[in-house]
Amino acid sequence: MPDEYLGHLVDLPGYGYASVARDAKEQWADILGDYLRHRSSLAGIVLLVDIRRGVTDMDRRLADWIAPTGKGVLALLTKADKLPYGQRMNAVFAVTKQLADIGQLQTIPFSATARLGLEDATKQIENWISPKVVP
Repeated sequence: MPDEYLGHLVDLPGYGYASVARDAKEQWADILGDYLRHRSSLAGIVLLVDIRRGVTDMDRRLADWIAPTGKGVLALLTKADKLPYGQRMNAVFAVTKQLADIGQLQTIPFSATARLGLEDATKQIENWISPKVVP
């Protein structure tokens, strides 16, 4: 079927805020880093960043793995509805600056409950996995 998608959106469960031992997280991090560096079928990566916390050490580590791959990254700044517009835009600027070395980066303030950024995020993800874009 010509309109069939050529990809899937896959979650990395437990990464980031999982309540597991630090040693286990470190082991996951090594596996994840290898996966992100060597998985050729990845069309893009969605990085969820809490807009109120900004880029964490784990996010920075993830960015360091992603940057050399040249893969596109969509940084969704979650819980964006919790900040007024001005603070939200300052956070977008700060995260974009902190992750600038990734290269192909799009930063979107996002809130599932307020449906903020939903259309832009959907468009980016569909562009990665749409047969109209994928050769």
